[in-house]
Amino acid sequence: MQAQPFQLQRQVLGALPIFDPVIERIGLLPCLTQALGQARYAEAILLLLKNILVERQALYAIRQWTAPYDPALVYGGKYGDDVLARALDRLFESDRASLLTRVVLAAVRAYAVDLSQIHQDTTSVKLTGAYAQQHHRAVQRVRGYSKDHRPDLRQLVYELSVTRDGAIPVLFKAHDGNHTDDTLHWDNWQMLRGILGRSDFLYVADCKLCVSPTLLNLDRSQGRFITVAPRTRGEVEDFQHKVEASLVRWEKVMAKRSSRKQGRIDLYEVASGLYQLQEGFRLYWFRSSEKARRDWDEREEKIASAMDQLRALADPVRKRKPKKEQTLRKQAEAILARFAVRGWIKVDIASVEVEKFRQVTRGRSSADTMYRKLVHWVPRINCSRDENAIARAELMDGTFPLTTNTELDAAALLRAYKYQPNLEKRHALLKSVLRVAPIFLKKNQRIEALMFVYFLAQLVCALIERQLRDTMRERGLTHIQILPEDRPSANPTTEQVIRVFNSRARHLLLSKNGNLVQAFSEPLSPIQEQVLSLLSISPSVYA
Repeated sequence: MQAQPFQLQRQVLGALPIFDPVIERIGLLPCLTQALGQARYAEAILLLLKNILVERQALYAIRQWTAPYDPALVYGGKYGDDVLARALDRLFESDRASLLTRVVLAAVRAYAVDLSQIHQDTTSVKLTGAYAQQHHRAVQRVRGYSKDHRPDLRQLVYELSVTRDGAIPVLFKAHDGNHTDDTLHWDNWQMLRGILGRSDFLYVADCKLCVSPTLLNLDRSQGRFITVAPRTRGEVEDFQHKVEASLVRWEKVMAKRSSRKQGRIDLYEVASGLYQLQEGFRLYWFRSSEKARRDWDEREEKIASAMDQLRALADPVRKRKPKKEQTLRKQAEAILARFAVRGWIKVDIASVEVEKFRQVTRGRSSADTMYRKLVHWVPRINCSRDENAIARAELMDGTFPLTTNTELDAAALLRAYKYQPNLEKRHALLKSVLRVAPIFLKKNQRIEALMFVYFLAQLVCALIERQLRDTMRERGLTHIQILPEDRPSANPTTEQVIRVFNSRARHLLLSKNGNLVQAFSEPLSPIQEQVLSLLSISPSVYA
Protein backbone atom coordinates (compact mmCIF):
# COMPACT_ATOMS: atom_id res chain seq x y z
CA MET A 1 0.00 0.00 0.00
CA GLN A 2 1.40 3.38 -1.04
CA ALA A 3 2.19 5.75 1.86
CA GLN A 4 0.08 8.88 1.99
CA PRO A 5 2.12 12.07 1.50
CA PHE A 6 -0.10 14.06 3.84
CA GLN A 7 -2.10 13.53 6.98
CA LEU A 8 -5.00 15.55 8.41
CA GLN A 9 -5.11 16.31 12.14
CA ARG A 10 -8.02 17.84 14.03
CA GLN A 11 -7.33 20.13 17.01
CA VAL A 12 -10.20 21.04 19.31
CA LEU A 13 -10.40 24.65 20.50
CA GLY A 14 -13.82 24.75 22.15
CA ALA A 15 -14.36 27.64 24.56
CA LEU A 16 -10.81 27.62 25.96
CA PRO A 17 -9.73 30.72 23.95
CA ILE A 18 -12.58 32.56 25.72
CA PHE A 19 -11.13 31.80 29.15
CA ASP A 20 -7.47 32.57 28.42
CA PRO A 21 -7.90 36.38 28.15
CA VAL A 22 -9.65 36.47 31.56
CA ILE A 23 -7.01 34.25 33.16
CA GLU A 24 -4.25 36.45 31.76
CA ARG A 25 -6.00 39.71 32.62
CA ILE A 26 -6.27 38.88 36.33
CA GLY A 27 -2.77 37.36 36.42
CA LEU A 28 -3.74 33.90 37.63
CA LEU A 29 -0.59 32.15 36.38
CA PRO A 30 1.93 34.45 38.12
CA CYS A 31 -0.19 34.50 41.30
CA LEU A 32 -0.34 30.71 41.41
CA THR A 33 3.36 30.37 40.54
CA GLN A 34 4.29 32.67 43.42
CA ALA A 35 2.04 30.75 45.85
CA LEU A 36 2.97 27.21 44.76
CA GLY A 37 6.65 27.82 44.06
CA GLN A 38 6.72 26.15 40.63
CA ALA A 39 5.18 27.12 37.30
CA ARG A 40 4.58 23.42 36.65
CA TYR A 41 2.14 23.17 39.55
CA ALA A 42 0.55 26.51 38.63
CA GLU A 43 -0.13 25.26 35.09
CA ALA A 44 -1.56 22.02 36.50
CA ILE A 45 -4.03 24.02 38.65
CA LEU A 46 -5.02 26.13 35.63
CA LEU A 47 -5.52 22.96 33.58
CA LEU A 48 -7.79 21.63 36.32
CA LEU A 49 -9.61 24.98 36.30
CA LYS A 50 -10.24 24.80 32.53
CA ASN A 51 -11.46 21.22 32.83
CA ILE A 52 -13.97 22.27 35.51
CA LEU A 53 -15.18 25.13 33.32
CA VAL A 54 -15.67 23.05 30.17
CA GLU A 55 -16.24 19.39 31.04
CA ARG A 56 -15.39 18.23 34.52
CA GLN A 57 -13.52 14.94 34.76
CA ALA A 58 -11.83 12.91 37.48
CA LEU A 59 -8.10 13.58 37.83
CA TYR A 60 -7.14 10.35 36.07
CA ALA A 61 -9.26 11.29 33.01
CA ILE A 62 -7.99 14.84 32.49
CA ARG A 63 -4.95 13.79 30.43
CA GLN A 64 -7.22 11.88 28.06
CA TRP A 65 -9.54 14.91 27.93
CA THR A 66 -6.67 17.16 26.82
CA ALA A 67 -5.56 14.83 23.99
CA PRO A 68 -7.70 16.30 21.16
CA TYR A 69 -7.14 19.95 22.22
CA ASP A 70 -4.57 22.35 20.84
CA PRO A 71 -1.55 21.75 23.16
CA ALA A 72 -1.04 25.51 23.54
CA LEU A 73 -4.44 25.78 25.25
CA VAL A 74 -3.87 22.91 27.73
CA TYR A 75 -0.23 23.61 28.69
CA GLY A 76 1.11 20.92 26.43
CA GLY A 77 -1.47 18.34 27.55
CA LYS A 78 1.27 16.57 29.52
CA TYR A 79 -0.11 16.70 33.06
CA GLY A 80 -1.47 13.46 34.46
CA ASP A 81 -3.27 12.67 37.69
CA ASP A 82 -0.05 12.42 39.73
CA VAL A 83 1.00 15.98 38.92
CA LEU A 84 -2.55 17.28 39.42
CA ALA A 85 -2.80 15.58 42.82
CA ARG A 86 0.58 16.95 43.92
CA ALA A 87 -0.47 20.41 42.74
CA LEU A 88 -3.58 20.18 44.95
CA ASP A 89 -1.40 19.11 47.86
CA ARG A 90 0.90 22.08 47.25
CA LEU A 91 -2.13 24.39 47.00
CA PHE A 92 -3.45 23.14 50.35
CA GLU A 93 -0.10 23.76 52.05
CA SER A 94 0.25 27.25 50.52
CA ASP A 95 -0.98 30.55 51.98
CA ARG A 96 -4.37 30.45 50.23
CA ALA A 97 -5.66 33.52 52.09
CA SER A 98 -2.92 35.70 50.60
CA LEU A 99 -3.35 34.05 47.21
CA LEU A 100 -7.09 34.76 47.26
CA THR A 101 -6.46 38.39 48.22
CA ARG A 102 -4.01 38.90 45.35
CA VAL A 103 -6.33 37.28 42.79
CA VAL A 104 -9.44 39.16 43.93
CA LEU A 105 -7.70 42.54 44.04
CA ALA A 106 -6.22 41.92 40.58
CA ALA A 107 -9.71 41.14 39.25
CA VAL A 108 -11.16 44.23 40.94
CA ARG A 109 -8.49 46.47 39.40
CA ALA A 110 -8.65 44.88 35.96
CA TYR A 111 -12.43 45.05 35.65
CA ALA A 112 -13.13 48.12 37.86
CA VAL A 113 -15.52 46.18 40.10
CA ASP A 114 -17.65 48.19 42.53
CA LEU A 115 -17.13 46.96 46.12
CA SER A 116 -19.69 49.13 47.90
CA GLN A 117 -22.13 46.24 48.52
CA ILE A 118 -21.29 42.61 49.40
CA HIS A 119 -23.73 39.69 49.66
CA GLN A 120 -23.00 36.52 51.66
CA ASP A 121 -24.59 33.07 51.70
CA THR A 122 -23.64 29.42 52.17
CA THR A 123 -24.51 26.14 50.54
CA SER A 124 -23.65 22.52 51.23
CA VAL A 125 -21.56 20.24 49.01
CA LYS A 126 -22.51 16.60 49.39
CA LEU A 127 -19.89 13.84 49.51
CA THR A 128 -20.84 10.28 48.60
CA GLY A 129 -17.72 8.39 49.69
CA ALA A 130 -16.87 6.61 52.94
CA TYR A 131 -13.95 8.88 53.93
CA ALA A 132 -12.75 6.77 56.84
CA GLN A 133 -9.59 8.84 57.47
CA GLN A 134 -9.45 12.63 57.56
CA HIS A 135 -6.59 15.06 58.09
CA HIS A 136 -7.21 17.09 61.24
CA ARG A 137 -6.02 20.39 59.68
CA ALA A 138 -8.35 20.16 56.68
CA VAL A 139 -12.09 20.68 56.44
CA GLN A 140 -13.98 17.83 58.14
CA ARG A 141 -16.53 15.88 56.10
CA VAL A 142 -19.39 15.18 58.49
CA ARG A 143 -23.16 15.15 58.43
CA GLY A 144 -25.04 18.39 59.04
CA TYR A 145 -27.97 20.43 57.79
CA SER A 146 -28.06 19.52 54.10
CA LYS A 147 -29.26 22.14 51.63
CA ASP A 148 -29.14 19.37 49.02
CA HIS A 149 -31.80 17.49 51.04
CA ARG A 150 -29.44 14.58 51.62
CA PRO A 151 -29.01 14.38 55.42
CA ASP A 152 -27.76 10.80 55.01
CA LEU A 153 -24.54 11.97 53.30
CA ARG A 154 -21.45 13.66 54.62
CA GLN A 155 -20.89 17.19 53.43
CA LEU A 156 -18.89 20.38 53.69
CA VAL A 157 -20.18 23.95 53.92
CA TYR A 158 -19.23 26.29 51.07
CA GLU A 159 -19.38 29.98 52.02
CA LEU A 160 -19.33 32.63 49.29
CA SER A 161 -19.42 36.43 49.22
CA VAL A 162 -20.10 38.36 45.99
CA THR A 163 -20.37 41.99 44.94
CA ARG A 164 -23.55 43.68 43.83
CA ASP A 165 -21.69 44.67 40.67
CA GLY A 166 -22.12 41.53 38.56
CA ALA A 167 -22.14 39.07 41.48
CA ILE A 168 -18.34 38.81 41.31
CA PRO A 169 -17.00 36.39 43.98
CA VAL A 170 -14.59 38.16 46.33
CA LEU A 171 -14.31 35.71 49.22
CA PHE A 172 -14.88 32.01 49.79
CA LYS A 173 -14.21 29.58 52.57
CA ALA A 174 -14.86 25.87 53.11
CA HIS A 175 -16.11 24.80 56.55
CA ASP A 176 -16.83 21.54 58.36
CA GLY A 177 -20.08 19.92 57.29
CA ASN A 178 -21.82 20.62 60.61
CA HIS A 179 -20.80 24.30 60.85
CA THR A 180 -23.79 26.59 61.44
CA ASP A 181 -24.26 29.81 59.48
CA ASP A 182 -24.88 32.07 62.46
CA THR A 183 -21.26 31.63 63.63
CA LEU A 184 -19.67 32.63 60.30
CA HIS A 185 -20.64 36.25 59.72
CA TRP A 186 -18.36 38.10 62.13
CA ASP A 187 -15.22 36.31 60.88
CA ASN A 188 -16.37 36.67 57.27
CA TRP A 189 -16.94 40.43 57.65
CA GLN A 190 -13.49 40.87 59.21
CA MET A 191 -11.87 38.98 56.33
CA LEU A 192 -13.75 41.12 53.82
CA ARG A 193 -12.60 44.27 55.60
CA GLY A 194 -9.01 43.04 55.36
CA ILE A 195 -9.27 42.17 51.67
CA LEU A 196 -11.15 45.30 50.57
CA GLY A 197 -9.27 47.65 52.90
CA ARG A 198 -12.48 49.37 54.01
CA SER A 199 -15.33 48.87 56.48
CA ASP A 200 -18.05 51.06 54.97
CA PHE A 201 -19.27 48.49 52.44
CA LEU A 202 -22.89 47.34 52.80
CA TYR A 203 -22.99 43.75 54.08
CA VAL A 204 -26.17 41.86 53.07
CA ALA A 205 -27.02 38.37 54.33
CA ASP A 206 -29.95 36.18 55.34
CA CYS A 207 -31.53 35.79 58.77
CA LYS A 208 -28.50 33.93 60.22
CA LEU A 209 -26.79 37.33 60.44
CA CYS A 210 -29.49 38.59 62.81
CA VAL A 211 -27.73 37.44 65.99
CA SER A 212 -27.39 40.08 68.69
CA PRO A 213 -23.60 39.81 69.32
CA THR A 214 -22.85 39.81 65.57
CA LEU A 215 -25.02 42.85 64.84
CA LEU A 216 -23.54 44.80 67.76
CA ASN A 217 -19.96 43.90 66.75
CA LEU A 218 -20.59 45.06 63.17
CA ASP A 219 -22.13 48.31 64.35
CA ARG A 220 -19.29 49.04 66.78
CA SER A 221 -16.75 48.41 63.99
CA GLN A 222 -18.45 50.94 61.65
CA GLY A 223 -19.89 48.12 59.57
CA ARG A 224 -23.13 48.58 57.62
CA PHE A 225 -25.55 45.67 57.26
CA ILE A 226 -28.94 44.57 55.94
CA THR A 227 -30.49 41.31 57.05
CA VAL A 228 -33.80 39.55 57.61
CA ALA A 229 -35.19 39.32 61.12
CA PRO A 230 -36.00 35.64 61.85
CA ARG A 231 -39.57 34.66 62.65
CA THR A 232 -38.53 33.38 66.06
CA ARG A 233 -37.87 36.87 67.44
CA GLY A 234 -40.37 38.55 69.75
CA GLU A 235 -40.63 41.60 67.47
CA VAL A 236 -42.29 39.41 64.83
CA GLU A 237 -44.97 38.22 67.26
CA ASP A 238 -45.63 41.79 68.41
CA PHE A 239 -46.10 42.94 64.82
CA GLN A 240 -48.47 40.05 64.10
CA HIS A 241 -50.65 41.11 67.04
CA LYS A 242 -50.83 44.62 65.56
CA VAL A 243 -51.78 43.23 62.16
CA GLU A 244 -54.53 41.10 63.72
CA ALA A 245 -55.82 44.18 65.55
CA SER A 246 -55.81 46.19 62.25
CA LEU A 247 -53.31 48.69 63.68
CA VAL A 248 -50.91 48.56 60.72
CA ARG A 249 -51.14 50.87 57.73
CA TRP A 250 -49.35 49.93 54.50
CA GLU A 251 -47.79 52.34 52.00
CA LYS A 252 -46.73 51.55 48.44
CA VAL A 253 -42.94 51.53 48.08
CA MET A 254 -42.22 49.81 44.76
CA ALA A 255 -43.87 47.95 41.88
CA LYS A 256 -42.18 45.81 39.25
CA ARG A 257 -42.92 43.03 36.82
CA SER A 258 -43.10 39.61 38.43
CA SER A 259 -40.05 37.48 37.65
CA ARG A 260 -42.09 34.26 37.90
CA LYS A 261 -45.45 35.13 36.29
CA GLN A 262 -45.49 36.89 32.96
CA GLY A 263 -47.80 39.87 32.77
CA ARG A 264 -48.22 40.16 36.54
CA ILE A 265 -47.12 43.11 38.68
CA ASP A 266 -45.43 42.52 42.03
CA LEU A 267 -46.47 45.29 44.41
CA TYR A 268 -44.27 46.00 47.44
CA GLU A 269 -45.63 47.87 50.46
CA VAL A 270 -44.00 48.97 53.71
CA ALA A 271 -45.65 49.34 57.11
CA SER A 272 -45.75 52.99 58.14
CA GLY A 273 -44.41 53.98 61.55
CA LEU A 274 -41.27 53.25 63.52
CA TYR A 275 -40.28 49.66 64.35
CA GLN A 276 -37.07 48.56 66.06
CA LEU A 277 -35.24 45.47 67.16
CA GLN A 278 -34.51 45.17 70.86
CA GLU A 279 -30.87 46.03 69.99
CA GLY A 280 -32.07 49.42 68.74
CA PHE A 281 -31.69 48.88 64.97
CA ARG A 282 -34.40 50.08 62.59
CA LEU A 283 -36.83 47.40 61.44
CA TYR A 284 -38.83 47.68 58.20
CA TRP A 285 -41.83 45.49 57.50
CA PHE A 286 -42.45 44.82 53.80
CA ARG A 287 -45.31 43.06 52.04
CA SER A 288 -45.12 41.60 48.52
CA SER A 289 -48.23 40.71 46.53
CA GLU A 290 -46.45 37.87 44.70
CA LYS A 291 -45.00 36.47 47.92
CA ALA A 292 -48.50 36.59 49.45
CA ARG A 293 -49.80 34.41 46.61
CA ARG A 294 -46.92 31.98 47.00
CA ASP A 295 -47.38 31.80 50.79
CA TRP A 296 -51.09 31.05 50.35
CA ASP A 297 -50.46 28.35 47.72
CA GLU A 298 -47.69 26.76 49.79
CA ARG A 299 -49.83 26.66 52.93
CA GLU A 300 -52.81 25.15 51.13
CA GLU A 301 -50.61 22.52 49.50
CA LYS A 302 -49.09 21.56 52.86
CA ILE A 303 -52.50 21.34 54.52
CA ALA A 304 -53.93 19.22 51.71
CA SER A 305 -50.98 16.81 51.76
CA ALA A 306 -51.08 16.47 55.55
CA MET A 307 -54.86 15.91 55.56
CA ASP A 308 -54.49 13.15 52.95
CA GLN A 309 -51.95 11.30 55.08
CA LEU A 310 -53.97 11.77 58.26
CA ARG A 311 -57.07 10.38 56.56
CA ALA A 312 -54.99 7.42 55.40
CA LEU A 313 -54.30 6.65 59.08
CA ALA A 314 -58.05 6.56 59.69
CA ASP A 315 -58.84 4.40 56.66
CA PRO A 316 -60.92 1.44 57.90
CA VAL A 317 -59.58 -0.89 55.20
CA ARG A 318 -55.95 -0.12 56.03
CA LYS A 319 -54.14 -3.36 56.75
CA ARG A 320 -51.61 -2.17 59.31
CA LYS A 321 -53.59 0.21 61.49
CA PRO A 322 -52.22 1.42 64.84
CA LYS A 323 -53.79 -0.64 67.63
CA LYS A 324 -53.02 1.79 70.44
CA GLU A 325 -54.02 5.41 70.88
CA GLN A 326 -50.47 6.38 71.82
CA THR A 327 -49.08 4.91 68.60
CA LEU A 328 -51.71 6.64 66.46
CA ARG A 329 -51.07 9.97 68.18
CA LYS A 330 -47.34 9.66 67.59
CA GLN A 331 -47.86 8.97 63.88
CA ALA A 332 -50.24 11.90 63.54
CA GLU A 333 -47.77 14.25 65.27
CA ALA A 334 -45.03 13.09 62.90
CA ILE A 335 -47.20 13.99 59.90
CA LEU A 336 -48.02 17.43 61.30
CA ALA A 337 -44.35 18.10 62.00
CA ARG A 338 -43.22 16.89 58.57
CA PHE A 339 -45.50 19.35 56.78
CA ALA A 340 -45.22 22.10 59.45
CA VAL A 341 -48.99 22.44 59.77
CA ARG A 342 -49.46 21.76 63.48
CA GLY A 343 -51.22 25.08 64.06
CA TRP A 344 -53.59 24.80 61.07
CA ILE A 345 -55.08 21.32 61.49
CA LYS A 346 -57.17 20.05 64.39
CA VAL A 347 -56.56 16.41 65.23
CA ASP A 348 -58.85 14.54 67.59
CA ILE A 349 -58.01 10.98 68.64
CA ALA A 350 -60.44 8.98 70.71
CA SER A 351 -61.04 5.33 71.46
CA VAL A 352 -64.39 3.93 70.28
CA GLU A 353 -66.09 0.71 71.28
CA VAL A 354 -66.11 -1.97 68.58
CA GLU A 355 -68.19 -5.11 69.05
CA LYS A 356 -67.32 -8.47 67.55
CA PHE A 357 -69.06 -11.85 67.88
CA ARG A 358 -67.28 -15.19 67.93
CA GLN A 359 -68.65 -18.75 68.01
CA VAL A 360 -68.44 -20.50 71.36
CA THR A 361 -67.79 -23.88 69.73
CA ARG A 362 -66.00 -24.96 66.59
CA GLY A 363 -67.72 -26.10 63.44
CA ARG A 364 -70.10 -24.78 60.84
CA SER A 365 -72.57 -22.25 62.20
CA SER A 366 -76.28 -23.09 62.36
CA ALA A 367 -79.43 -21.69 63.87
CA ASP A 368 -78.50 -23.17 67.24
CA THR A 369 -74.91 -21.88 67.33
CA MET A 370 -73.97 -19.93 70.43
CA TYR A 371 -71.93 -16.68 70.09
CA ARG A 372 -69.87 -14.70 72.55
CA LYS A 373 -69.72 -10.89 72.27
CA LEU A 374 -66.24 -9.35 72.38
CA VAL A 375 -65.76 -5.63 73.00
CA HIS A 376 -62.58 -3.84 71.84
CA TRP A 377 -61.54 -0.22 72.24
CA VAL A 378 -60.02 0.94 68.96
CA PRO A 379 -58.39 4.39 68.45
CA ARG A 380 -59.98 6.56 65.77
CA ILE A 381 -58.61 9.81 64.34
CA ASN A 382 -60.60 12.78 63.13
CA CYS A 383 -58.89 15.78 61.45
CA SER A 384 -60.23 19.11 60.26
CA ARG A 385 -58.94 22.52 59.20
CA ASP A 386 -58.61 25.17 61.88
CA GLU A 387 -60.08 28.04 59.87
CA ASN A 388 -59.46 30.62 62.58
CA ALA A 389 -55.74 29.81 62.76
CA ILE A 390 -55.51 29.75 58.95
CA ALA A 391 -57.19 33.16 58.74
CA ARG A 392 -54.68 34.57 61.24
CA ALA A 393 -51.81 33.14 59.22
CA GLU A 394 -53.17 34.71 56.03
CA LEU A 395 -52.81 38.16 57.58
CA MET A 396 -49.00 37.71 57.51
CA ASP A 397 -48.83 36.33 53.96
CA GLY A 398 -46.25 38.12 51.86
CA THR A 399 -44.62 39.95 54.78
CA PHE A 400 -40.91 39.92 55.60
CA PRO A 401 -38.89 42.11 58.02
CA LEU A 402 -35.57 43.72 57.10
CA THR A 403 -33.35 45.35 59.68
CA THR A 404 -30.40 47.69 59.12
CA ASN A 405 -28.14 50.17 60.87
CA THR A 406 -27.92 52.42 57.78
CA GLU A 407 -29.83 55.58 56.88
CA LEU A 408 -31.30 54.02 53.73
CA ASP A 409 -34.98 54.65 53.10
CA ALA A 410 -37.43 51.79 52.55
CA ALA A 411 -37.13 51.75 48.74
CA ALA A 412 -33.31 51.77 48.71
CA LEU A 413 -33.20 49.14 51.45
CA LEU A 414 -35.52 46.85 49.50
CA ARG A 415 -33.58 47.27 46.24
CA ALA A 416 -30.31 46.46 48.01
CA TYR A 417 -31.67 43.27 49.57
CA LYS A 418 -33.41 42.07 46.39
CA TYR A 419 -30.02 41.44 44.77
CA GLN A 420 -29.54 38.43 47.06
CA PRO A 421 -30.98 35.90 44.51
CA ASN A 422 -28.02 36.67 42.22
CA LEU A 423 -25.76 35.12 44.85
CA GLU A 424 -27.97 32.05 44.90
CA LYS A 425 -27.38 31.77 41.14
CA ARG A 426 -23.66 31.50 41.87
CA HIS A 427 -24.43 28.50 44.08
CA ALA A 428 -26.54 27.07 41.24
CA LEU A 429 -23.55 27.60 38.91
CA LEU A 430 -21.35 25.66 41.34
CA LYS A 431 -23.68 22.68 41.50
CA SER A 432 -25.23 22.48 38.03
CA VAL A 433 -22.84 23.96 35.45
CA LEU A 434 -19.51 23.31 37.23
CA ARG A 435 -20.83 20.03 38.70
CA VAL A 436 -19.01 20.13 42.03
CA ALA A 437 -20.56 16.80 43.09
CA PRO A 438 -19.66 13.99 43.09
CA ILE A 439 -16.09 14.64 44.22
CA PHE A 440 -13.59 12.04 42.99
CA LEU A 441 -11.03 12.59 45.76
CA LYS A 442 -10.35 10.75 49.02
CA LYS A 443 -8.09 13.09 50.97
CA ASN A 444 -9.84 16.02 52.61
CA GLN A 445 -6.72 18.18 52.07
CA ARG A 446 -7.14 17.82 48.32
CA ILE A 447 -10.90 18.38 48.59
CA GLU A 448 -10.32 21.67 50.41
CA ALA A 449 -7.81 22.73 47.75
CA LEU A 450 -10.26 21.69 45.02
CA MET A 451 -12.87 24.01 46.54
CA PHE A 452 -10.41 26.87 46.00
CA VAL A 453 -10.17 25.92 42.32
CA TYR A 454 -13.97 25.96 42.13
CA PHE A 455 -13.92 29.47 43.57
CA LEU A 456 -11.54 30.49 40.77
CA ALA A 457 -13.91 28.89 38.25
CA GLN A 458 -16.82 30.89 39.65
CA LEU A 459 -14.71 34.05 39.46
CA VAL A 460 -13.82 33.48 35.78
CA CYS A 461 -17.46 32.75 34.88
CA ALA A 462 -18.71 35.83 36.73
CA LEU A 463 -16.18 38.13 35.01
CA ILE A 464 -17.14 36.81 31.56
CA GLU A 465 -20.86 37.30 32.24
CA ARG A 466 -20.30 40.78 33.66
CA GLN A 467 -18.29 41.90 30.63
CA LEU A 468 -20.86 40.45 28.23
CA ARG A 469 -23.80 42.17 29.88
CA ASP A 470 -22.03 45.49 30.46
CA THR A 471 -20.98 45.70 26.81
CA MET A 472 -24.53 44.84 25.73
CA ARG A 473 -25.84 47.76 27.79
CA GLU A 474 -23.21 50.10 26.36
CA ARG A 475 -24.22 49.13 22.81
CA GLY A 476 -27.92 49.28 23.54
CA LEU A 477 -28.51 45.55 23.03
CA THR A 478 -31.47 44.17 24.96
CA HIS A 479 -30.64 40.56 24.03
CA ILE A 480 -28.52 38.34 21.80
CA GLN A 481 -29.54 35.14 19.96
CA ILE A 482 -27.33 32.79 21.95
CA LEU A 483 -29.90 30.20 23.06
CA PRO A 484 -30.68 27.04 21.02
CA GLU A 485 -32.75 27.63 17.87
CA ASP A 486 -31.43 31.23 17.86
CA ARG A 487 -33.72 32.21 20.69
CA PRO A 488 -32.87 35.48 22.49
CA SER A 489 -31.24 35.80 25.90
CA ALA A 490 -31.28 39.09 27.80
CA ASN A 491 -28.71 37.85 30.34
CA PRO A 492 -26.27 35.52 28.57
CA THR A 493 -24.38 33.12 30.82
CA THR A 494 -21.02 31.39 30.61
CA GLU A 495 -22.82 28.08 30.07
CA GLN A 496 -24.42 29.49 26.92
CA VAL A 497 -21.06 30.81 25.69
CA ILE A 498 -19.46 27.38 26.20
CA ARG A 499 -22.27 25.71 24.27
CA VAL A 500 -21.88 28.11 21.32
CA PHE A 501 -18.11 27.53 21.04
CA ASN A 502 -17.99 23.91 22.18
CA SER A 503 -17.65 22.43 18.65
CA ARG A 504 -14.96 24.85 17.43
CA ALA A 505 -11.86 23.13 16.02
CA ARG A 506 -9.14 23.63 13.44
CA HIS A 507 -7.77 21.11 10.93
CA LEU A 508 -4.04 20.85 10.24
CA LEU A 509 -2.63 19.45 7.02
CA LEU A 510 0.74 17.88 7.87
CA SER A 511 3.43 16.51 5.61
CA LYS A 512 4.80 13.00 5.95
CA ASN A 513 7.56 14.21 8.25
CA GLY A 514 5.12 16.16 10.46
CA ASN A 515 5.65 19.68 9.14
CA LEU A 516 2.61 21.96 8.93
CA VAL A 517 1.50 22.56 5.36
CA GLN A 518 -1.71 24.45 5.91
CA ALA A 519 -4.32 25.08 8.65
CA PHE A 520 -8.05 25.16 7.99
CA SER A 521 -10.71 26.74 10.18
CA GLU A 522 -14.45 26.93 9.70
CA PRO A 523 -15.84 30.47 9.46
CA LEU A 524 -17.31 31.88 12.63
CA SER A 525 -21.09 32.01 12.92
CA PRO A 526 -22.78 35.41 13.45
CA ILE A 527 -23.44 34.71 17.14
CA GLN A 528 -19.84 33.58 17.68
CA GLU A 529 -18.53 36.77 16.06
CA GLN A 530 -20.91 38.83 18.20
CA VAL A 531 -19.84 37.15 21.45
CA LEU A 532 -16.14 37.65 20.63
CA SER A 533 -16.84 41.30 19.86
CA LEU A 534 -18.70 41.78 23.15
CA LEU A 535 -15.81 40.19 25.04
CA SER A 536 -13.20 42.25 23.12
CA ILE A 537 -11.51 39.05 21.88
CA SER A 538 -9.94 39.02 18.42
CA PRO A 539 -11.51 36.49 16.00
CA SER A 540 -7.95 35.46 15.11
CA VAL A 541 -7.88 33.15 18.16
CA TYR A 542 -10.13 30.82 16.13
CA ALA A 543 -8.41 31.41 12.77
